[in-house]
Amino acid sequence: MSPDPRTGTASRSYFGTFSDPDAMASAIGGINSGSSPSPLGAAGGNFHAMLARAVFDGLNIGIGKFARGIPQTAAIPNVHTFMFATEPGIVRQVSGRKLFGRRIFHFRPDERTVTGSPAGMPWAFGIVAMPFDVLAGHAPDLIGTDHGVPLDDDRMFHAPEAALARLTALMRDMAEVIRDTPWIVDAPQPAKALSGTILDSLLACLAHGRVSADRAALGRHRDIVARFERVVEERPEEMLSLGAICAAVGVPQRTLNLACQEFLGESAMHYTRNRRLDRVRATLLASDPAGTLITSVAMHYGFWELGRFAQAYRLRFGERPSDTLRRNAH
Repeated sequence: MSPDPRTGTASRSYFGTFSDPDAMASAIGGINSGSSPSPLGAAGGNFHAMLARAVFDGLNIGIGKFARGIPQTAAIPNVHTFMFATEPGIVRQVSGRKLFGRRIFHFRPDERTVTGSPAGMPWAFGIVAMPFDVLAGHAPDLIGTDHGVPLDDDRMFHAPEAALARLTALMRDMAEVIRDTPWIVDAPQPAKALSGTILDSLLACLAHGRVSADRAALGRHRDIVARFERVVEERPEEMLSLGAICAAVGVPQRTLNLACQEFLGESAMHYTRNRRLDRVRATLLASDPAGTLITSVAMHYGFWELGRFAQAYRLRFGERPSDTLRRNAH
């Protein structure tokens, strides 16, 4: 958080620009405590991103942009979390759905999610998160009465154009204030006015919008992916075959791959290999370079063909395993 230049006290706001996807993910995590987002794979050599965020009495607000929308995974906390695009002509794959235009996505609380963009496409977004009692107190009808569906699951709202344009403009104004004069939003009255206006604008989008009906297959595929992820998490060190995975999940290969593509953005085998690569990287980042053998770590996670491992690692993370390990040498 930025300090107030007049008082030196901790600020309720934050603004940052980033050339490292891990740092950007950590900053996004500040919007939703406990979400712990992390990038999936390499961002390439030209990663640029920005994020502005603020906390107002339980209301967590963020607006940001990736020059290239790399995939990310995050745990959605047990709160209401809404996300929407803040620029036209861009799209993000979220929980088997496409988020773009006038759509506002509500994440299923207390659930892990993966989001991704088409190759090379930027991603500009707004996020508003709030405890259940805040939404219930301000708009009890949104909990299910008007729309006929409870807000306890993934929901895609289609907002009125003018209402979403106003919300987006307010979010951009907030980002400019946080960047240029952050102490303004630390003062109680401006903070209360800004947060109240943003919340009212979001609620107007939801109350006057409509909720998309989900395809029946979407729920089935979500359950399949949840079982698949449990299998992968329970056996992190094994190089599981596709047949073994399908047997454990209880579905044919085609069905599993279709569900994984829809929710995770990649095939089942690519996903399992990439999770093992992620674990190798996490281990290297947490290890002492003087006492760590990259070969041992790679083999521990089932990578026996070390040449292919090194190639896959560099392709995914944009650096060699030795580069990752050396980060702890400084």
